[in-house]
Amino acid sequence: MTWLSTIPTFVVTMIVFFGPGLAILAAAGVRRLNLVSLAAPVSFSLASVLAVILDKVHLPFNPILYYLATVIVAAIVFLIRKLLLRRSGAADSSGFGVLASNGPIPLGPGRPRWLSPVLIATATIIPAAIVSYRYLKGFGGPNNFSQTFDNVYHLNAIRFIADTHNGSSLTIGNMTDTSAGFYPAAMHDMMALVLMQSNSTVMAVANVGTIIIGAVIWPLGCLFLITRIIGNRPVAILCAGVFSAASSGFPYLMVGFGILYPNHTAIALLPAALGLAIDFLGMSKEKSSSFWPGLLFLIAVIPGLALAHTSVIVALFGFAAPVVIARLIRSILDARSGVAGKRHLLFWFIFTVGYFLVTALVWIYVRPGLDTAPWTPIQTNARAIGEILSSAPMATTASWVLLTMTLIGLYVIVRNFKQYWWVLAIYVFGGALYLIVSAWPVGNFRTFWTGAWYNDTFRLAALLPTVTLPVVVIGAEWIFRRISASITSLRDRGLHEPGLLAPALRPIAKRLPAYSAIAVMMVLILGSGAAAQGGTLSNVQNRIGLIFQTTPTSALITSDELTILNSVAAIVPTSDVVVSNPRTGGSLVYAIANRQPLTPHIFGIRSPDEQLLLDHWDEAAYNKSVCPVITKLKAYWALDFGDSEIVPGPQTFIGLRDLMDKSAPGMQLVKEVGTARLYKVTACG
Repeated sequence: MTWLSTIPTFVVTMIVFFGPGLAILAAAGVRRLNLVSLAAPVSFSLASVLAVILDKVHLPFNPILYYLATVIVAAIVFLIRKLLLRRSGAADSSGFGVLASNGPIPLGPGRPRWLSPVLIATATIIPAAIVSYRYLKGFGGPNNFSQTFDNVYHLNAIRFIADTHNGSSLTIGNMTDTSAGFYPAAMHDMMALVLMQSNSTVMAVANVGTIIIGAVIWPLGCLFLITRIIGNRPVAILCAGVFSAASSGFPYLMVGFGILYPNHTAIALLPAALGLAIDFLGMSKEKSSSFWPGLLFLIAVIPGLALAHTSVIVALFGFAAPVVIARLIRSILDARSGVAGKRHLLFWFIFTVGYFLVTALVWIYVRPGLDTAPWTPIQTNARAIGEILSSAPMATTASWVLLTMTLIGLYVIVRNFKQYWWVLAIYVFGGALYLIVSAWPVGNFRTFWTGAWYNDTFRLAALLPTVTLPVVVIGAEWIFRRISASITSLRDRGLHEPGLLAPALRPIAKRLPAYSAIAVMMVLILGSGAAAQGGTLSNVQNRIGLIFQTTPTSALITSDELTILNSVAAIVPTSDVVVSNPRTGGSLVYAIANRQPLTPHIFGIRSPDEQLLLDHWDEAAYNKSVCPVITKLKAYWALDFGDSEIVPGPQTFIGLRDLMDKSAPGMQLVKEVGTARLYKVTACG
């Protein structure tokens, strides 16, 4: 399978990820950059919430109902907006109930209108091309997969939802009746919808979906966030696009570690959600018509964010806290100056108190148990601070371009402290979380602040680009605008001040268009973006390539084991169940061969029947309790992938131990490749 053959999968993925959101938001009057930036977050919310609702009413989660729900929601939104517009008596609907920066990018007098969409397209295409290239090179091929233990769950969950038409995050658990429970499944829901509509493999769907999330959804969210903080300004938008693909922390880190698909998805959605929070709180550089659009759209994207991964909701509450304080301070100043009344101040005071109470509850209770948070500090305080400033978390090579832009951005923020202090507070808060988790000693204080992320440095490192990018863009815009102004000034002075330019250069200067400085500035922006694509990102790309490579000694599935798995579909009937030690990767028989494993995930609560087979399957010839269970579950097959486990655990699955030396009676060796074997029980008749 080649990447060229996945073009239909890319098309279907774009439709699933963006189509419903585009329809619903367009019906709500959202346009241009706001429309495309928020489309995917709204689609993720629709799919994940719909999956929960359909499970409750015993209806299948499938593409037909997904698109039907899109039409219904879009129609309701359109009718409500028209009704509100009529009641308001507004003559022009273009500015009614819309977000800030909903219009075209202001490019100045004399500039053609087509430059605005071209600028947005450029700011989107550049990071999309960069991230796509690095992912394509890192993945190697469409059917390659990450050799990490999390992948057993994620790939199987995509297959499970597509097979069962049940994608409820409330019940998916570990994909068995015994282990049913909550797990954030928004990403799995969306990719399962793609799988249902494409003639593709689970691995290809996961890889294509990951590319779209990192290369398209993330940069668009960054553009949206920057327009809230800096405004709908051309230089800021272009810088945001270019530098959104320049950090090793995200999107690459979550694919090179884990593999943490849910975190990768949720963090890609985070900038858009944070931008909506800024808009709702009235702190956007350009104001919306009221706080209602920001609030309603924030409510629309939060379910998708929460059901992609709950830890990112915790991050959103934390990152938005300085904005809430800034809103309260502004309301105090407005009340003192007479711009707003005391009711306005009272509202925001009550809101702020309530917000921090809810944030405290979320921070304390939305977190995993300590038994799943084993990670310890990895470095010193000084090194952690250096990594934060240089956008080089997890001991990667410092990005000198991002370091320079960050320092300049901090300078600009200090110079304009009243305007940007809350942006600095967000940056400091995000950096402090990384400092605490990576450099502070294990204890209650560290766990309080970072327990929502399993006390894991990788997960908090991936959040740094969200809080760093605004600082970087503030610095980059400041320096590039000054370069542009200097070039324009030199040109004008050269034309009007005798002797400043050599006589031979004056005719050339006259022929230069007035906006030549803009062209130079764009070249500098693109050049700085290219310079930021240094050794750090190449190293991360190489790490992804190593993790996605299947070799004779791979950690999860070796090349011999993959050969066995690829042959299972032609041997094992579709109704039968395959037993394996889940820690050796055999459970991937579900994702790869579409045959039901006894244990779809490495972890999970086992039923008595499941545990019996995990402990005694190879005793079928002489243990009278085994065959009835084998027959009941149709678990006639077993994969023997040796005793090399991806994640050793306290529980030993001894039910396949005698297969390793071929001493178990009543077993037929059906296929053998190297040390990987497929057995069928013959002792049960």
